[in-house]
Amino acid sequence: MTVLISTILMAVLFVVAAILYHNRTKLLTDGARQAAESGDYEKAVSLLSSAERDEQSEETLTEYRYQLALSYLNNGNPADALTLFSQLGEYRDSRERITECRYRAAELLYEKGEYEAAKDAFFALAGYSDALDRYDACRYAIADQTEPADPKEAFTLFRALGGYGDAKARSEAIAVRLTGESDPEYAVNAMLGISNEMLEEMRSLSKIREALPKNRLAVGFYHTVGLRSDGTAIAAGRNTEGQCDVSGWTNLVAIDCGAYHTVGLRSDGTVVAAGRNTEGQCSVSEWTGITAVVCTDYNTLGLKADGTVVSTGFQDYPTLSGWHNVARIGGGSYAVCAVTEDGQYLSSHAAMRSETVRDCIEVDPSTGYCIGLSADGTLSGVNAAVPGWTDLVAISAGSTGYLGLTKDGQVLSYWFRARDAIDFSDLQNAVAIAAGGTHSAVLLSDGSVAARGANDFGECDVASWNLGATLLD
Repeated sequence: MTVLISTILMAVLFVVAAILYHNRTKLLTDGARQAAESGDYEKAVSLLSSAERDEQSEETLTEYRYQLALSYLNNGNPADALTLFSQLGEYRDSRERITECRYRAAELLYEKGEYEAAKDAFFALAGYSDALDRYDACRYAIADQTEPADPKEAFTLFRALGGYGDAKARSEAIAVRLTGESDPEYAVNAMLGISNEMLEEMRSLSKIREALPKNRLAVGFYHTVGLRSDGTAIAAGRNTEGQCDVSGWTNLVAIDCGAYHTVGLRSDGTVVAAGRNTEGQCSVSEWTGITAVVCTDYNTLGLKADGTVVSTGFQDYPTLSGWHNVARIGGGSYAVCAVTEDGQYLSSHAAMRSETVRDCIEVDPSTGYCIGLSADGTLSGVNAAVPGWTDLVAISAGSTGYLGLTKDGQVLSYWFRARDAIDFSDLQNAVAIAAGGTHSAVLLSDGSVAARGANDFGECDVASWNLGATLLD
């Protein structure tokens, strides 16, 4: 009898516990719903997190967490919002919101006057919204704060800002004050230690660069393409995907190659392409107003007359949407780099960004690195060893090393591994260079082309080519 009573009591307690548990879950769920309806998502998340949940309530909890993250973001708490959005993974637009959180955090740093930290934060977001402009605003604020205590450093900082705001005028005013020179140009040169002889040499290099043929030679993985002076193209090498089918192209002013595709820029600003298109890298028929074209391995990019960049192909390159005032662009194995009208260096990949690259007139990236050419004929680099070359008028980066062209037509080379080295030092009167992976090419002033390296598909069979003589003063 005692056992029977105990069993009954236990059953009753179990039923009561189940009822209480069910009621508790219902109370928590109802409370969470009511809190959410009133906009208190913090309470809603707390209550629903404590309740027993099924698949549907798990989805509801995820939505509450998303809404809580939004409320944090909209109420000036991007740090907590970032944590929540990061935990939400691919839910709705959480990934995109993470970038917005970082942008808002950078804004807060700027508002607090923490310009150095804000500068670094905006720099890391280069390409998102107006992050590049905000980055320059931070640099300007730092220069402005620096001037009273260290005008020489402020001069350097303002000058590095190029045409941003009145930065050029500020740097010139400091130079005039410190040097006593009344002419701003002379004052700036004095601050930079640039003599008249150095200026004359830079003008001489600039004159040579202007006379050099542009975008006349390019190499892909296993093909070489040349642009004749009459605006037609010629190609040699592997053609299994039609990358060498360029004989019908006319009115060209520039060419470039990806891994297995070739593109040409026409004089009217339209673009043609041939070769592999599985990633959409040849989908350029609708492009107009293009002033320059470059390729990565599986992308085609166009620089527009308004200083913006368009892209098609395998990689999305979301940072490009925030680029503006772009003057020159370079494409490598997977990365895109550029220089703005103000001399600011841009990169599509965070790992290849650098604040030390300044005043470049040309940049060219490849696998994980970028080289830049300065007006004085010297080389700078990001993630790359830089030899002490001088008097350079052109550069070209490849996946195994890079080439430099000197003012007297000599070809310099730097290779990452000895086994990949290709020697062009015997050539005279070179006017254009194209560095690749397993082969590279050089255009000479008489229009002939020398291609060296691997020749498994006839990519170096260019001895009969003549792209048209180039006469340099």
